[in-house]
Amino acid sequence: MMRAAIACALSWWLLWTGTVQGQDDDRNNSAPSPPRSVRIGVLGAGGVTIHGADFSSLPELPTCCPRFRDGSGLATAGMLWGEYPAFGSVVVGLRLGLAQFAGTLRALERKPVLVDDTPTDAVIQHTLEAHFRSMRWEGYIGVRGSQLVDLYVGAGTDLVQQADASIREELVQPSVGTFENGRRVRNERSTALESSTRSMASLLAGARFSIPLGKSQQWWLIPELSFRYALDPVARQQQWYVYSVLVGVGLAYAPIELPRLKQQPSLESPKEETLPPLGASLVAYGIAGTQEQLPLRMDVHSRHRILPLLPVLYMDGAEIPERYIVPESPQDTSWSAALHSPLGAYYALLPIVGRRLRSGTDTLTLIGFDGRSLAIARRRAEYIARYFQSIWNVPGKRLRIRGSVDERDTAARVLFEGSKQLLAPIEVEDTVRTIIPPTLRIRPATNGAEPLRQWTIRLWQDSLEIARRSGSGGLPLKLDVDLSTFADRLHPDAPLLLELEAISTRGSRAVAQEQVPLAFQQPSAQRIAEVEAFYFPAALPTNEALLELAERYRSTLQECTIIAHGSTSDVTSAAQTLAMMLVEAGFPRPSIEQQEELYQPITPERAQYAQLLVLRIRYRTQD
Repeated sequence: MMRAAIACALSWWLLWTGTVQGQDDDRNNSAPSPPRSVRIGVLGAGGVTIHGADFSSLPELPTCCPRFRDGSGLATAGMLWGEYPAFGSVVVGLRLGLAQFAGTLRALERKPVLVDDTPTDAVIQHTLEAHFRSMRWEGYIGVRGSQLVDLYVGAGTDLVQQADASIREELVQPSVGTFENGRRVRNERSTALESSTRSMASLLAGARFSIPLGKSQQWWLIPELSFRYALDPVARQQQWYVYSVLVGVGLAYAPIELPRLKQQPSLESPKEETLPPLGASLVAYGIAGTQEQLPLRMDVHSRHRILPLLPVLYMDGAEIPERYIVPESPQDTSWSAALHSPLGAYYALLPIVGRRLRSGTDTLTLIGFDGRSLAIARRRAEYIARYFQSIWNVPGKRLRIRGSVDERDTAARVLFEGSKQLLAPIEVEDTVRTIIPPTLRIRPATNGAEPLRQWTIRLWQDSLEIARRSGSGGLPLKLDVDLSTFADRLHPDAPLLLELEAISTRGSRAVAQEQVPLAFQQPSAQRIAEVEAFYFPAALPTNEALLELAERYRSTLQECTIIAHGSTSDVTSAAQTLAMMLVEAGFPRPSIEQQEELYQPITPERAQYAQLLVLRIRYRTQD
């Protein structure tokens, strides 16, 4: 019965994949290698789940105040699988089975309570435990990394059959006292998650070993390590993703080795053919947009950046989130290293404003916002004020506290209001390295003496590896490497090193090396410098500011460009408005470039800084 079931499954698999021809592989290796055949098997796996979340409650389990951020749990899976060798060392496979995974998420809430009629700060821990059972299928493509190691990538889906969750609140601090129910635990509830996503797609990647059991190499023990990256949340309309790392052991059976090509008998006596040894070569050069071949050179010029400050600090609770830079003394100036990008300068908002308050006489108004409580809103503003007073020695009379409550505005934050000088943009000086042209084209080749099994191309400078490309089978006609992302780490006037390693199906090896010069653009009497000014679409510069820029750079202007990050109508309209304002100020009409958002909008401030307008002015300067 078992043999009949296996034969039936193999017949269906061969009909589905089509007719495949074998290939002759004359290898002289001492280590055993998996046969070129269909394999079927079973797999059992277990591991851990990693939960990434950002929600405060579920429809079935409403809670107040805290937000669940992360958690972990255990996962198990049992699978049936089969795979088919597509070509060379590449296989395609399908797995079906059952899986269950769980997770525990915790969030802390701080609030005052009465202990023996004394107000005491308490910490309440909210714990959410969830369990899921699903039917799982996975499809993958694998490649043999070595004789016994397979690497694979693919995609899969969990069809959730059952989802349960429970929640409770526990009094963590102080160590004495209870809730109104006389216990240190309250609000214990459990329910089925009707809002659970019924189909969750994931990406997967893994590595596995093929260990033969016996000389026949029909049975294989297959340990493996895999990772699943969730694409869909586990609960609808909630940011709750489950990732998992699994360690498993499988047993595979390879019943039929695929037929190999049979050579037709020759009527003539075979002649011995002497093949030349395997040889390899490389050429590389820079290419511009017109595909013209150009030598590589590095241009270095100075840059002046004007970075806007968003005058608001977002606070989930009463304390400052860890993503903001909060120095503990005025002497700590390490935060200045963050002033290299718009978002980096914003996260240094507190030390920037603190230093300006310390050295000036301006007054700062702090307005706390909350969706429900005026007391909580004021408490947020008071927390920031105490920081300026204790660390930056700002007199209390120069700090004003206000609170605001709006049920329609639930973003917890503190708004800064002050003079233009106090909240003025940050101006920084740096240098820009540019590779011209930015693309390096590589053309590898061999003498064709033997068919290739594997090849690898490496590009590096000193100890910095810039790119590595590898593959099986024949060499590509060309490979393009983008050098622009490595411009800040490359050494000027030092060559780039290229190496090609080719291994044939007979085991022969050939290596070719090449040096690509990288010239340095030496400073001249007239150099190019640039200014980059960043603007929010809703806060464009004044006409007076643009007239000042025109007066300063009109006579030496080389290029004027507006870069619009984001594709919304507000960004596009603001870019057109800024272009007209520049023309009215005396600039030639600038070109407008549309690019993707500057940052992923996963937090309120990143959403603000994701859509920015950049005014780039390049001009001549005398040394």
